[in-house]
Amino acid sequence: MPKINVYLPDALASAVKDAAVPVSAVCQAALSEAVERVGRTRRGIAALRDPTTPAAILDQIGEGIRKRMTPRLVATLRTAALNAEGQARFAVSSLDLLHGLLDDGENLAVRLLLSQGVDVDALVEATGASQTDEPGPPAYESSHMLLGRLTMPGRLACAAALEAVVKLGHNYVGCEHLLVGLATCDGKARDILVEHGVQATALRQAISAAAAGVMLERSRSADRSDATVADLQRRLEAVERQLAGTPGA
Repeated sequence: MPKINVYLPDALASAVKDAAVPVSAVCQAALSEAVERVGRTRRGIAALRDPTTPAAILDQIGEGIRKRMTPRLVATLRTAALNAEGQARFAVSSLDLLHGLLDDGENLAVRLLLSQGVDVDALVEATGASQTDEPGPPAYESSHMLLGRLTMPGRLACAAALEAVVKLGHNYVGCEHLLVGLATCDGKARDILVEHGVQATALRQAISAAAAGVMLERSRSADRSDATVADLQRRLEAVERQLAGTPGA
C-alpha cells in the first residue's frame, strides 16, 4: 500500500498522539471525501465553461455550491442579481458580480484590495459608471437561479473562482475566490480591475498568506487557552492546599 507523509504542527501532533487518534483511518476518510469533493468541483468548472451546458444543469451546480458558500458571498450574489434587475436586464454580468463584491465593504475580497493599496472608492465609482455589453444567456434557457442567468464572462469568472478554491485547498467558497475569478477571466469586471492595478496572481498569494495567518492565530489562541487552564488549575490546587492546612476548613 502506498505511503503518504502528513506533516502536522507540533501542538496538533501532540494532541493527536495524546488522544490516540487512528491517523491512517482518519486520513483515508478525509482524503476520500476530498477527492470526491474536488471531482465534483472540477466537473462543475467544466460545465460552467461549456456554453452549451443547459440551465437545468447549471441550477444543479449552483445548489451544490451554495452549501459551501460563505454568508457574505451569498449576500454578494444576491446584490449582483438585484443590480442586474435594477438595470432592466435579465442577465447577470461580471460587472454585476464585481458590484456585488464591492457593495459590502467588510468582506475579505475588499480587505485584500485595501491591503494591496487599491483605491476601493475609485473602483466602486468606476464600476458604477461602466456599462456592460456582455451577451446574456439564451432566452429559452432562462433560469431563476443565478448561474443560469450569468453572462458567459460571469460564468467563466465563477469557474475560475472554483478553480482557485481547488488550488488553494479550501473547503468553502468565499468572496475572495470570486474576486480572483473576476480578475482572471476576460470581461468588463477584469478590465476595470486591471485598470486599478489588481492582479490575480498577487490576490492568490495574499489569500494564501491570510489563510496561514488565521491558522497561526488559531494555534496561538489554543496555546494561550492551554496556558490559562494550566494557570487556573495551579491556582485551584494552591487554594485547596491552603484550605487543607486551615483548621476548620
